[in-house]
Amino acid sequence: MRVVKPSWVRSKEPLFSCDVHPDGKKFATGGQGEGTGRITIWLLAPVARHKAEKSTFKKSIATLEHHQGCVNCVRWSTSGKYLGSASDDKVVMIWGAVRYEGSDCESYKCLHILRGHDGDVLDLAWSNDDCYLASSSIDNSVIVWNCRNFPDKLTTIKGHNGMVKGVVWDPIGRYLATQSTDKTLRVWRMSDWQEEAKICDPFSKCGGTTTVLRIGWSPDGQYIVSSHAMNNEGPVAKIIEREDWKARMDFVGHRRAIESVRFNPHLFYYNKIPVSCVAIAGRDSSISVWLTALKRPLFVLHDVFTSSVLDMSWTPDGYGLVVCSLDGSLAYIELSAAEIGKTLSPHQTASLRRSLYGSLNNQEKLTIIENPDLLEDDKEENGGEESSSSDSEEPMDTSDEFSTEASSKSRESSAQPLHKHNGFSSPNNGGFPSAFPGLNGHKKDENILNSIPSKLSLRFEKPSTSSAPIPSTSNNLASKQVETTTKDGRRRIMPITLKEVPVATPSPAQPAKRVLLTPVSNSGAPSNQKVKSITLAPVEVKSNAISLGDIPVKLSNRLRPAGKTSTATSSFTQQPESKDKLFAVISGCKVEVDNLQNFVNFTEGSRSWKTVLYSRATCLSAGDKYLMIGCQDGTIHVYDKQGVLAFPVLNLGCSILRSAVNDNYVAAVTTSPALAIWNVPEKRNVLKDESLSSFMSENRSICSLEITKEGNVTIGLSNKTSYCYSYSLSAWMLIGHHQLDSNWYKELQTNKQQSSSSQILSPILISHANTPDSASVAAANNDKLHLNTVLMLEQQILVAENLKSFSECRLWLSSLVRYMTMQQEEDRLHALLQRLLSSPDNTLFGEDKLTVLKELLKIVSTNVNCQRIYSDFKQQVEWVESKR
Repeated sequence: MRVVKPSWVRSKEPLFSCDVHPDGKKFATGGQGEGTGRITIWLLAPVARHKAEKSTFKKSIATLEHHQGCVNCVRWSTSGKYLGSASDDKVVMIWGAVRYEGSDCESYKCLHILRGHDGDVLDLAWSNDDCYLASSSIDNSVIVWNCRNFPDKLTTIKGHNGMVKGVVWDPIGRYLATQSTDKTLRVWRMSDWQEEAKICDPFSKCGGTTTVLRIGWSPDGQYIVSSHAMNNEGPVAKIIEREDWKARMDFVGHRRAIESVRFNPHLFYYNKIPVSCVAIAGRDSSISVWLTALKRPLFVLHDVFTSSVLDMSWTPDGYGLVVCSLDGSLAYIELSAAEIGKTLSPHQTASLRRSLYGSLNNQEKLTIIENPDLLEDDKEENGGEESSSSDSEEPMDTSDEFSTEASSKSRESSAQPLHKHNGFSSPNNGGFPSAFPGLNGHKKDENILNSIPSKLSLRFEKPSTSSAPIPSTSNNLASKQVETTTKDGRRRIMPITLKEVPVATPSPAQPAKRVLLTPVSNSGAPSNQKVKSITLAPVEVKSNAISLGDIPVKLSNRLRPAGKTSTATSSFTQQPESKDKLFAVISGCKVEVDNLQNFVNFTEGSRSWKTVLYSRATCLSAGDKYLMIGCQDGTIHVYDKQGVLAFPVLNLGCSILRSAVNDNYVAAVTTSPALAIWNVPEKRNVLKDESLSSFMSENRSICSLEITKEGNVTIGLSNKTSYCYSYSLSAWMLIGHHQLDSNWYKELQTNKQQSSSSQILSPILISHANTPDSASVAAANNDKLHLNTVLMLEQQILVAENLKSFSECRLWLSSLVRYMTMQQEEDRLHALLQRLLSSPDNTLFGEDKLTVLKELLKIVSTNVNCQRIYSDFKQQVEWVESKR
């Protein structure tokens, strides 16, 4: 990291704003001039590079002093074509660069003056597509301008009761967020400019002491980070989750109110997982930069400025940060890929966004609404408010996205992550910004650091009559392989997939994992030996266990111990691959297993101690209470968080392939293969030598093992088939099948409001979303895909009921109703609702039956083609309720 504070970029008056141009060659600052507002456009190279500073004679490009009041905000458009400036003179100016013939000099002129505010304009934000410009003011309003036809106003939002000091657009293009001195942060829908959510609690004790309240929205669209908020009477930046607009976590550490938040425009690979990067600053003159995979800030800078930090801007490459202060000075912070990781490519970012949100369905037809109750329900869901765009001079051109008012709501709910009355929250088992692990707020399961995506939406569409061909990559397979030779002469090859999906590229600080390919004879291949038609299918381990059996290896049946074979004999077994060192963390204590000396080293702060193993370790798992080590000689060692042996050392007779730890339970899979589970505090066996031989074949290997706090265990196979063990049925329940199209796995999600211990079914299914699929069911038979989807949803309800996971029962029931509603399966939908209504019990999956039915009817109401079912059952529910 390098910090530069150029002395020549300094003003006697405060600098209120700064913004870097999208081309990365210049940046603009705004503040107070001599009797007027002043905008200065500077070259970035003299700031960022010392050589350029010495060689560049003219460091500024232009100075603009057209504003009659202090310039509070400057923002370049996404394309870089325009520069917007907001001022105390109540106007927004749009500037454009002009070049005169025969001159290389660049100058700027005011192209448009946007009038409409009745007070100082404090903040600006351009939408990602440059279609809209939002401005906020002390007149309590936000104006959305039509960038295609300046100076037309699209709408004026007047929901706040105080000065609006911050505004930011949803990167996905669904919402606009604002923060005000009325102690609220509000989210507005772009479809009708009505209020989607109002967040009050984190700001109830905040004072109006900040100059601005600049807020940020993560580049994946999953989180809003607010400015000035309070927690336990201390200043924090609240993290608001898109799923349900709840603020459960926050960034802590600043001593005074936070005024500015700015997300890096890129996502990064850090320690092999995608993360977001955000800069936070405030009145304590300090700047903190956070990565969402770390529990603490990446760094904190103090004493760089003598007054409040008011604005920040990242460079287009993501490795530079420009910061300006009320003291009139500016600083540049330069980071490296070794510190924050390597950026995701635009293709990878776009693919990730598509997996999270899908795309809008533009093929809906106009349907006449027969039941006026649907309009009333829609009005109630929108808060009973009339459109705030009554003073709009020109309606928004949304013909490409919404063909009718009646269908706009349905499309929005089908294309964006579901929340609120749509009945879903997303799982927390991705390492992607949901991570925010260890921050002040809800405790997150550390499993989230081992997989992506972090949040997945459930979006159903009718199967298309044709499917796009899958591009072949077999021709350039060899050119994409990364091959190295180890010191002992063996070849190691990076696995690749046959699908065009984002590949998680490790950061330079973490060397890429190489996979050793060994032939059937278990002898190492010479470095000059040719390998024929190698196709590897990497799988992700969906737990915090460090396991070494990702690539199946053939072994002779003679290596299988007596008494461990099942009636369903298999000529294929997995074998763990030993590594020299394994690492884990349990309750702040770092654990390192040294297989060279068979030591286990524990380090906590300045204290360290060690213990010994009897054999090389093959897998390592850590939970909140216990640590489990599986060894090559078949022994398991269980330690508590103080490093004390908490369970007798057991010998299972075979090498340990997988292990899992959660709360009081530990589980191990041996190479026989068999599964065993123990309750550590009670010193008892829960499940003994449950054979897994029937799961194993040349095309199937165990790729994940998970156990919940209740002792429920799930296993995932490499062919996208997954099972959960039922103690009451003494059998494995199918919870996912390889004949389902991979797209459906990507659309599964669990209720994030529930604790991670109750998420039994969905995490293992989501892990399959990143597993390569050799064939697409959708391409072969759309009808079969449709039937498999219905079967899968019905199966999940029954499995969750067997496991007493009632929250997931309601989750999957909502999924099934939503799917049937989108597919207009009226007969199935009618039969399902009738069966639920006629149930003799007054409760349904732990909730009042009528309450559950009302929630399901809200889902049915989203499709006007199912309005008759909605009307019939609404009347029946009201009649039953009146008879109680």
